[in-house]
Amino acid sequence: MKDREDLHKMAARGDLRSLVEAMGHTQPYIRLTASDLLASQGQKAFPLLIEALSHDNPDIRKGAARALGLIGDSRAVRPLLDRLEKESPSVGQFIVDALGEIGDAHVVPVLCKTTRSHSLSLRYSAVRALGKLGDRHAVPFLIEALSDSASIVRLRAVESLANMEEPTLWAPISEMLADQSAGVRAAAARVLGEMHCLRAIDYLIPLLDSDIESDVLETVRALGRIGSKRALEPLLAAREKEGRERVLQAIEAALEAISHGTQE
Repeated sequence: MKDREDLHKMAARGDLRSLVEAMGHTQPYIRLTASDLLASQGQKAFPLLIEALSHDNPDIRKGAARALGLIGDSRAVRPLLDRLEKESPSVGQFIVDALGEIGDAHVVPVLCKTTRSHSLSLRYSAVRALGKLGDRHAVPFLIEALSDSASIVRLRAVESLANMEEPTLWAPISEMLADQSAGVRAAAARVLGEMHCLRAIDYLIPLLDSDIESDVLETVRALGRIGSKRALEPLLAAREKEGRERVLQAIEAALEAISHGTQE
């Protein structure tokens, strides 16, 4: 096998078993293309992909899980869950991602448990998958994940909580504005803005004094989205001392949005 063209020829002639084997190729782009092509075959490839979950090659198991997630057939949930119990974290991550893509609420308890895994990759994937599912039973586990030792898990927990469509979650999300990671702080500010959370304004305003550009930029954008006139004076004060062009542009946009809004 030389390139993607060979894979497309396999798909065109219905040689799906060869595509399954191609998911174990040494080149990542070949593995990815083979997985995509199998997913595009839908139900034709479904039995082979279920079978491939038990293949000796871990890359083939990863590709099979990924393809099953893309197909989205809930019949894959039980085989994926059965396999998750036996897998290494490197393959398990793909299984968790697939379960999140399929969207069956029955997997929520397993994914909640996985947020407490010793494996960073599994915790991250579980938190992300729960956000996609949007099941409120996951809320306590996502709040717990806000204290994860890895900033990428905390960041994803913030974003996943925002998907729960639960207004009271502004409080734990607001607390993340004081996180040690700039990425997490930026995500929290962005999410609070998207929630149009008036109660978060007093938590956001102190970040206007930060030396970190992303802190100020996302805070300004959030205040603009919320649209409360309570933010006008702090934004005007921030404009007076600000010298970064991107931030100044964001402040002007926020001031305009607030001026044309109706929030007090």
